[in-house]
Amino acid sequence: MAIGSRSTAPAAGKKSRAGSGKKQFQVELPRSAFRRLNRSAAVDSPQPSRDELAVRLQRFGLFSELPERVLMDLVAAACIRVYRTGEHVWHRGEQDAHAMFIESGFVKAARRNADGVSRTYGLYGPGDSMGIFAIWAGMKYPTDAVAVSDGLSVIMVNSAAILKFAEKHPRLAEPLHKEMTRFADAFINKIEIVSAGTVPQRLAVMMAQLVDRYGVEKKGNQARLPMGLTLEQISEIVGARLETVARTLGDWKRAGWLHIDSTGMHFARLDLVRALRPG
Repeated sequence: MAIGSRSTAPAAGKKSRAGSGKKQFQVELPRSAFRRLNRSAAVDSPQPSRDELAVRLQRFGLFSELPERVLMDLVAAACIRVYRTGEHVWHRGEQDAHAMFIESGFVKAARRNADGVSRTYGLYGPGDSMGIFAIWAGMKYPTDAVAVSDGLSVIMVNSAAILKFAEKHPRLAEPLHKEMTRFADAFINKIEIVSAGTVPQRLAVMMAQLVDRYGVEKKGNQARLPMGLTLEQISEIVGARLETVARTLGDWKRAGWLHIDSTGMHFARLDLVRALRPG
């Protein structure tokens, strides 16, 4: 099916021919899309010098306006951690002891329901933070934080140190408000995804959100999403069966909208993906 053809858009509510029977069910996706999560131990990570860590903290909006010498007070309570896919950074219900600032990779906020089924409520990537909201709410972590990419690299900062630092530097008030607002936005985005309608519509809303926030190499209707989400992870986010997600992504790939490889998800027709979103 040609990319430029007017008939390239798979109907949002239309069943794919690939789902008409088990023998005909063929989804042209790489095997890595079906892999199960790796529960390996944490990766050993060398610690940078105090000066380097201060510079790295300055890359985050929360600290970007503070001089390096001021950040040195916080550096003593910070360290670098690296995680593998599927590894928990923290568990729901634990006391909020640290906030994380993501340098590379992606992490999900998830929790299991009464039936033990995992649901994802937010995805966070480079430049984002997690744990800030819980610090100011004086609460325990409301969700698990789980790495969804190998080599997730974060700066972990002690929560008590952040509270003390904020009291000492009132100019952090506005940046902290923005950080907490972004945390709330992730949950609002989740609501927009699961309430979008059909599975293709939910996927379209999800992918548009991720490309807008984390997409690279953007040019016209093309962009690359540098994250390797599995079908299992995607199905958790959109609230659909893995097989249905696979069929929809397979339709997009055959239509020439999407290509998936080891460097992420390559979109060739973002305009057509966005057009699937409910009005």
